[in-house]
Amino acid sequence: MDISRFEKFDIACSENLPKEIGKILKKAKRKKACAIGFITTDDFYGMYLSWDYTHDIDEYYDWENGSNPDFLYQPLVDMVDNTKDIDLLSASDEKWDFALTLLTVLEKNIKQLPDDIFSKNGFKREDILFFATMSDGDYVDEMLDSSVKMFNS
Repeated sequence: MDISRFEKFDIACSENLPKEIGKILKKAKRKKACAIGFITTDDFYGMYLSWDYTHDIDEYYDWENGSNPDFLYQPLVDMVDNTKDIDLLSASDEKWDFALTLLTVLEKNIKQLPDDIFSKNGFKREDILFFATMSDGDYVDEMLDSSVKMFNS
């Protein structure tokens, strides 16, 4: 998929993700680990952040910590509203390609996080487990598996 479709989302992440991850890690100080999840809906209508102070992501849907930063919501909603060539409500190769492109944009922005965001909060980058998935729907497991490999390698 043409990654330029995700340009506004990419720019919003580049500008805002470091600050948001910094806030999460500041709350996690003195913890041994932290997992941070980017959770979207089955039709990619927005995204929220969820985190827990473990590396156990099997029950991310029960985590009490979460936020709905606008930079993860509105640019993605705008893009979905303007996507007429893909049925984002049904499983398809095109929908999975959309998901992979979204993961690629998130991967780029996660890997560009400055090291000092981690160190000033008592972490090393490898202490944090990043992932993305859907809250329910067609590609919950596929996004989870793919994102863990992409974001944490």
